[in-house]
Amino acid sequence: MSAPYMDRHLIHNSSLACFLLAYFISEYESSGNDHPIDLPKLLLVLPIVWNPASSAALSKRNTSSAIDNVLRDTPILKIDLERRVQEYTASTLQGLNLAVAAKLVEKEPSEDGDVFTSLVIRWPNGTKASIPAEMLKTTKQLSSWLASVSTPQIYKLLFGIPNEIRD
Repeated sequence: MSAPYMDRHLIHNSSLACFLLAYFISEYESSGNDHPIDLPKLLLVLPIVWNPASSAALSKRNTSSAIDNVLRDTPILKIDLERRVQEYTASTLQGLNLAVAAKLVEKEPSEDGDVFTSLVIRWPNGTKASIPAEMLKTTKQLSSWLASVSTPQIYKLLFGIPNEIRD
């Protein structure tokens, strides 16, 4: 008789998504920007951070670079990004729900839709050490770059440019 199947990756991915999104929001806020963190911006985080090619390309970049230069110099970020955003939407929402439920993040209604703020004063013991260092570095850099532009601007840069690179 075989043992029942349990998808441990699903459990792991939801908690990893939770902590990466909470970390992104915390770092985003510390960058001192004027653009709120909304759901459309958060939908970009996991497809970039969890993609090995995107993560590797971004982790080698300098955070002082402008986002348009980063996108021009690393076109691999845009390869199938629309598909990846669609595929990771459920994971992003699950991770965000966990972050809100765990009181790591707070959702606040605003005129333009819900915005998210960090409630993290102190991370749970061992959390950051259990997240791959490259993912943390990429998440931190991504938060810095996305904080420098508004959501409509970043979506125009990523999806509104003709002749998008695709696999």
